[in-house]
Amino acid sequence: MKRLVPVLALLLLLVPPTSATPYWFGEGVYARYVARGQLSIGMSTSAGNVTYYCPHVEFTWRALKVSGDKARVSLLLLGFNCTREEYSTLGEGEAMALLRKYQGRYNFTGGDCLEVPVTGGNVTVCENSYYERTARRVVGLVVEDGEGRLFNRSYTPENFSRAGVVEIDLTTGEIYVNGTLAGGNFLWVENPANVTGLEILPGLKIETVRMINSTAMTYYGDFNAPVYMAHTNMMSLPGISGKDVILYDGSSGLAIAFFTPFSPLWEALGISNAVIQDTEFAREHEREIKESNKMPPFGLVLAGTNIDFTRAEELPEEGPSRTALFAVVGVAVVLGALLLWRWRR
Repeated sequence: MKRLVPVLALLLLLVPPTSATPYWFGEGVYARYVARGQLSIGMSTSAGNVTYYCPHVEFTWRALKVSGDKARVSLLLLGFNCTREEYSTLGEGEAMALLRKYQGRYNFTGGDCLEVPVTGGNVTVCENSYYERTARRVVGLVVEDGEGRLFNRSYTPENFSRAGVVEIDLTTGEIYVNGTLAGGNFLWVENPANVTGLEILPGLKIETVRMINSTAMTYYGDFNAPVYMAHTNMMSLPGISGKDVILYDGSSGLAIAFFTPFSPLWEALGISNAVIQDTEFAREHEREIKESNKMPPFGLVLAGTNIDFTRAEELPEEGPSRTALFAVVGVAVVLGALLLWRWRR
């Protein structure tokens, strides 16, 4: 029996490691998600914060290159017909120069505040502040305590775009941004029933996974039961508090909808937080949802992909992944054969 120990060790080394990669993943594979409603995307800059409010947002990931157990994946976030809101902190000198410019525009020389009607709104000029409100924008500047606080909101629709690339370890699921570990991949999993404990960000892990025996609706189409809903723990960052929620297709392991205000993907795009929650789909399909007992989507919702779902098989509700199970069974079979061979000798 002692002779079998090194043989067993060799066999275990030969067994391929459990992979976090589903059968359908490969170069060129992509998935596109859409959200419609009141959506916000925030970015932090050295001077302050910028937030875009968009009625329509699209997010696309695409596998650019797969080499061994590593994959380079491109990310693209688009916002359409957005308004922009900026908060900036200025040094006292810069703030006073800007305030003097505004005051000179309306011949303000001091004393009581001056109110001036302008096209589509009004302007209020004071000794230490300026406020302008029109149909196109709102601007506010206050200079006090040795600094200036500038607020600017534009109502002129504009499009928003951010692009980036991440590297994903296909064995561990770790996401790297510019070579630095940023978090864990949640866009797909091998077995959504066993995703509990996945660390999406430091301090943010999936705590619960619930199987839902209902058809899930998406812009791409319906996904038959079962589907799996994963919830993380609560997390708080400056200006935002909440949790991530992800809905997985039980057969393919693909995330078909996700609400992720906290995500390593946003870091790759230079985004500090994103509150992207689709509300229009449920409103437009309200009657169908009530009559069919189907599950409406949330967050960013799958709208397009070139994934071949025809090979998908239903994953077990719980227990080890199929890759790990097959590996264990394979080792057991080989050991059994070796023991039988040794006994016959």
